[in-house]
Amino acid sequence: MKFTLKKLDLEKSLGSLKKSAFTAESLIITEFEQDKKKPSLSSLFTCVDKRLNGYLADSIREEEFEFKAGETLVIKLNSAERFNLDMQNTKKIILVGLGEEKDFNKKNERKAIASLVRKVKAEKLKSFAIKAVKDLALLVETAILVDYEFTKYKTEPKKDKKELEEVLILSETASAKEKELISKAEIIANATNKARDLVWEPACVVTPSYLAKEAKKIKAENLTVKVLEKADCEKLKMGSYLAVSLGSDEPPKFIEISYVPKGKIKKHIAIVGKGVTFDSGGLSLKPAKAMEMMKEDMSGAAATIAVMTAISQLQPAGVQVTGIIAATENMPSGKAYRPGDVITAMNGKTIEVNNTDAEGRLTLADAVAYVSTKNPDEIIDIATLTGACITALGNVCAGLMTNDQALLERVKASAEEQGERMWQLPLYDEYKEKLKSSIADLINAGSGGQAGAQNGGLFIKEFIGKKPRSEEQISWLHIDIAGPCWFEDAQDWSPKGASGIPVRTLLGYILSI
Repeated sequence: MKFTLKKLDLEKSLGSLKKSAFTAESLIITEFEQDKKKPSLSSLFTCVDKRLNGYLADSIREEEFEFKAGETLVIKLNSAERFNLDMQNTKKIILVGLGEEKDFNKKNERKAIASLVRKVKAEKLKSFAIKAVKDLALLVETAILVDYEFTKYKTEPKKDKKELEEVLILSETASAKEKELISKAEIIANATNKARDLVWEPACVVTPSYLAKEAKKIKAENLTVKVLEKADCEKLKMGSYLAVSLGSDEPPKFIEISYVPKGKIKKHIAIVGKGVTFDSGGLSLKPAKAMEMMKEDMSGAAATIAVMTAISQLQPAGVQVTGIIAATENMPSGKAYRPGDVITAMNGKTIEVNNTDAEGRLTLADAVAYVSTKNPDEIIDIATLTGACITALGNVCAGLMTNDQALLERVKASAEEQGERMWQLPLYDEYKEKLKSSIADLINAGSGGQAGAQNGGLFIKEFIGKKPRSEEQISWLHIDIAGPCWFEDAQDWSPKGASGIPVRTLLGYILSI
């Protein structure tokens, strides 16, 4: 999709446009919900309506259209009406409701943009023109996110399907700042779609080696990608991560993506994404239905690659970012690790395995222990970790757990800005009792059906390192995306399916530093 910023005050230009000056197939007019007794429509609506001899006003009366948030009304134009507007290519005007002005917020703005994009696509239009309501970046980002479709494996595309090709953004200034906002929004939205693509792909394509290749595609002068092979991980004594990989014929790949900005570094953030490219449950085999969507168990890894892709382009000043992915499959075989095995993680802690389907936390244990040696200021891990989090929060909300409340609040504020739902779950000391083993330091699955999401979070916390010259742990945030990594229904900013959460939240946070 192409975004064109055009310096054009439409209200002043009507009647003096050349045929080539306005090429969009549809014109979008947004309005707040109207007081029926005292309507207050915009000057753009009034100007266009006057040139159409009251056609717009007649249409909203006949359809009882009230401009409620996300409500749309399509008005077709005949050749004479197009001539009157000097818009020969404009087949339709689409009215979009913003809801009540007093309640207007980013959520309503997103909802309105999503509605208009879906309506334009339903009408099989290639382009639309619009004046940004309030947030230019939000318009661009939402349009890209809502337009997204994964059709790679469709052999028979829908008949007469038309892709949305161009958005013409009308501006009175078309300033350099506006162009910069558009460019930044495109990078962030396209990165989110990159994560979606990786999650949509089948596990026969997205193997640990595939993720390593995708990471190596990220290129920038101040960014490096390193892939540790099995032998490298053995030298580092990553017994927890490697145990999960034993049952698979696919070799594990431990991926490190490092961005170091020029100049003074204010903060070093480590992002650790769970990268289990297919989770059968191992010898603790999942039921067939539960295994069906386990290609999505690498959503944290997909988000990490997407964030680092955007970072390579955005080049944030003052923030060092390290992305870590311990990629592997979790498969059953004669080589697979077993319930009852005792394994040793990189930091020396021993783990009694009582469920091979609690494998994500085992891969993350070595991943966070490894990145702790890099002395980051903050570690944020992203994982499709527990079905218990879906039970607690549903599939539209991620669970947050932390050892640093201030860090959680900062990331949660970014999530709210981006429209990504997140909620804090407590890590009470009482839950630690469930992690105790009779023969090792920890067991890997000990919730007994209670507080399962927190049990997983507390397990990972055991492997977070300490700050230099301190007994205090490195600041850490765990984001359990088991639910919202895949939407069962379309959302204001996302189609059904892979969501790309929490790419925008993390980028928003990093760029705010």
